[in-house]
Amino acid sequence: MNKAIRTIAVAVVVHDGRVLVGRRPPDAAEAPGLDEFPGGKVEAHETSAEAAARECLEEAGISIEVGSRSFSAISTQAHSHLLVIFLWATPVDPAAALRPPFEWIPLAQLPKLEFPAANAAVVAMLLEDQGG
Repeated sequence: MNKAIRTIAVAVVVHDGRVLVGRRPPDAAEAPGLDEFPGGKVEAHETSAEAAARECLEEAGISIEVGSRSFSAISTQAHSHLLVIFLWATPVDPAAALRPPFEWIPLAQLPKLEFPAANAAVVAMLLEDQGG
């Protein structure tokens, strides 16, 4: 049986030495209890940057400006393959109230968090960017 390929856009929102991170609920169908950057499925009518901005607004409650830096990874799940496109972004209003479970996490704390495997290279890039 061929697995479907889905494209997921993820916003890597960085501001002032911090990154926007949330934790998936323990009963989530995929990656339960793991930490995550805001993101979701790219719809047929939108670009990955548009999807990342939409998902960030829906999930975390903040508007972002997507930059030019990106990274892609393939993740295999039970019934599909995911093409995960990570897009670096900045908040339009860094002081905007965040929607739980999302919060600003200092970059230095990233090694203490538990992300899905597809996020490993992005976490390493973020740590390298901040000299850690």
